[in-house]
Amino acid sequence: MVTEDWMMRQVEAMARSIALLVFHKDGTEYVPSGDVQADGLHGELMRLLAEGDLCGGEDLLFETAEEGGLGCLEAGVDFYARLNELSDAQLEEAGFGRDEIQEGLQDLSDHFGVVL
Repeated sequence: MVTEDWMMRQVEAMARSIALLVFHKDGTEYVPSGDVQADGLHGELMRLLAEGDLCGGEDLLFETAEEGGLGCLEAGVDFYARLNELSDAQLEEAGFGRDEIQEGLQDLSDHFGVVL
C-alpha cells in the first residue's frame, strides 16, 4: 500500500512537471487545440481507457508519438495522469501495473527530449 501511494505521487509529480515545463500549464488535463492528430489521439485514448484497454491505449500512444508532435506528448501526459487515478484493482483487471504507468510516462518524456 505504501509503495503504491509513493508511486502514485511520483507519477503525479512527473505529469505535473511535464505540463508545467513544456506546456506552461498547472494541470495535466488535455485541452483540444485544433491539432488534428493530437486531438484525434486523445479522443481515441479516452475511448480505449473507457473500454479498459489500457495496453491498447499505450500501444497507440507510442505508435502515434513516433511521428507526432508535442500535442501527442500532451495527450499522453493526460492519459497517464488518468491511469494513475485508477485503483489497483482496475489496473490489475486491465493487465496493467502501476509501475508501467511510471515507466510509460518516463519513456514518453524521454522520446520527446523532456528531462525531469
